[in-house]
Amino acid sequence: MFKKLFGIIIIISSFTAIAQEALSEFGNLDQPGNIVHRQITAAIANGQSKDSAIESLISLTTGQEFTEIDGETKSTIVFDTELSERFFDLMVDLNSLIEVTKILSEEYPDKAVLVITLATKLYPGFAQEVFDGAALAGVLPNDEILVAVLEAGADPSTVSDATAAGPAADGAIAVVPLGVGVGAGGTGGGDTTASTN
Repeated sequence: MFKKLFGIIIIISSFTAIAQEALSEFGNLDQPGNIVHRQITAAIANGQSKDSAIESLISLTTGQEFTEIDGETKSTIVFDTELSERFFDLMVDLNSLIEVTKILSEEYPDKAVLVITLATKLYPGFAQEVFDGAALAGVLPNDEILVAVLEAGADPSTVSDATAAGPAADGAIAVVPLGVGVGAGGTGGGDTTASTN
């Protein structure tokens, strides 16, 4: 009886470890980015180099036979393969959508809208994090970021630029709107202090 019970405990522990490992990548299991990220992580765990795993898994998951990702998201990934490879390179290292969106927006300022589109298509359920990362980069005005996120297909009820006005109640990162605090009392001149006159 003890051996049987011990065997059941080992099986349950194995399933729990597998489930925890599957959830270690950013997002949830329904996000296309999470699907690709998990595949890359598994390939690396099986001995493939990170660069090789990213390249081969992007190719595999954007192929016609791979049905877990919709065609529009696949098209966004292959539109700029270099950007997509860099996106997953950073996701494997940082596992943070805000940080990756911020870094890529800074690295590719001329492709900031494409960065936002890619990140939103890969993680549609986390559009607010895409917005916040892009806003922190400061490459685009907040209204343009919001338009890009919505045009990429984000649910309007899940994203807003409200965090730009001040700290969120849940402690999320607050993004200061571009131009605030610039100049005397925010009017331009370099002195961020209010006039005493």
